[in-house]
Amino acid sequence: MMEVPDILDSTKPVLYETGYEEWPYAYAGSCFPVRWRNNLYIVSAFHCFENHQVEPEATLYPIPTDTERFFGFCCKLRAKVNEAHDLKHFDQIILQVSAEIHSNEQLCSVAAPDLSNSDSVISLSSDQIVDVWLRGYLSENSEHEVDYANSKIRQQAYVTNGYVSSGKSLFGYCHMLKVKTPTPEGMSPDGMSGSAVYGVDNNGNSKLAGTVIEYNSLTKEFLVIDSMVLSKLLKTENA
Repeated sequence: MMEVPDILDSTKPVLYETGYEEWPYAYAGSCFPVRWRNNLYIVSAFHCFENHQVEPEATLYPIPTDTERFFGFCCKLRAKVNEAHDLKHFDQIILQVSAEIHSNEQLCSVAAPDLSNSDSVISLSSDQIVDVWLRGYLSENSEHEVDYANSKIRQQAYVTNGYVSSGKSLFGYCHMLKVKTPTPEGMSPDGMSGSAVYGVDNNGNSKLAGTVIEYNSLTKEFLVIDSMVLSKLLKTENA
């Protein structure tokens, strides 16, 4: 079994404030960080927020050097490829962490791939991929919950690998990915949306391959937006 990439620890649950006094916190899928040189971003699936009717800026992503505080955001972005024949790849939200209210130490404390370096990304269509890794937060996991009865917020990730196959989806700039154990036996994949897929190449390097947005229960495959969509957007934004 291959060594678990350290970068996986940066994938977090989408924890947000509900605005209700009696139920102040809730979960809505998964999210992960990327950077473009000195700029830090938090990425997730847009439908996670749309389904829960919450603004993406409400995401509470912890600052590693100060776990009692969360990052603040200065803007949100959507990645759209004009050449695409559909909008499935548009189901992605990117939150830029504000450099004005956070120190360089805080921004650099997050382990995140720098997409300005082409060696940090890989496509699931690449024949160099020998394995993939995913880390997400399953909604049905009883160890992952906001426990109001005991006033506790518990986080429990599900980590999986075991590359079986990948292929281009019918949707543009997306791939279908199959792994050996996509979820624990009998558990719904709900909550995996917004998690990062890291591809391990034949040299043992872990690279961002894409963002999970759906799961096909018939074929037992994840639908993944190609990492190129995200890197292309950030390149344009930082030009």
